[in-house]
Amino acid sequence: MNYKALDPILKTKKIRIILQSKELARLGDFLVNYTYSAVRIGKYGLAASIHVWDKCLTKAMELAELRSILGKKTKPDRVADAGEAFVAYAYLTNLMTLEEMILIIDENMNETNFTSKVQEKEDCAIAFSKLFENIFELSKQNKRFDF
Repeated sequence: MNYKALDPILKTKKIRIILQSKELARLGDFLVNYTYSAVRIGKYGLAASIHVWDKCLTKAMELAELRSILGKKTKPDRVADAGEAFVAYAYLTNLMTLEEMILIIDENMNETNFTSKVQEKEDCAIAFSKLFENIFELSKQNKRFDF
């Protein structure tokens, strides 16, 4: 596929530019919600799709040790956007398919994760941190970034 408007961002070797991309974050928002909803609905039969909480994504970025790339003064909502941008980057550059992303989220969730909203949010953060870690490792293996 040709993503002409995103080409400069997708071709950069600077991870910070990718994480700060508002364009990628917009697409990533959809992809994050889709992957999480696919697990909630597809595996556990829970009603309704869900918008993944910004606090969950911010915590996931911290757990994956990616928040520091953005700088200490980055606001939590922008950290969440960075996680969404990272997911879009992985998808658009063929680092990972949606099926692989769903599998990673699924492997890190179980029925007990949905017993309360507090528990679900904590476990959601852990599941997404694993996804972010996988994307980061694949990016390193494929020499996508200058470190």
